[in-house]
Amino acid sequence: MLRPKRTKGPFRPSITHIPLAPTAAEAEIASRSGSTVADEAALESTQVAKKIPAPRLSQMIEQRTWENGQLRQELAYHQRKHAASMYLLEEVRVVVESLQQALANFQRLNEETEDGVADRECREW
Repeated sequence: MLRPKRTKGPFRPSITHIPLAPTAAEAEIASRSGSTVADEAALESTQVAKKIPAPRLSQMIEQRTWENGQLRQELAYHQRKHAASMYLLEEVRVVVESLQQALANFQRLNEETEDGVADRECREW
């Protein structure tokens, strides 16, 4: 069973676009009037974040509704996979029980056959 493809909705800013706090080494460099690639990237991403308008409530509701729909589809997919796995598990249990019974029957018949051969050999002596 193939997993359904996730469709991507329109880009929405998220908290992953917030720059990370500077490390101790970066703070030391900054205190000596230096800059690092991380500083420049943080400054650039901060400027970009300032330019992105805050989403309106209706946009946020639309985004969350879309995300909920995607999550519901993913949940339904995993529930179907789980149901299929449970079906297979039950079928395997039935087969294992059947094989165990067949093996027990075989051993019993084999022992009866061996006992019958031993009895005949004893009578012949």
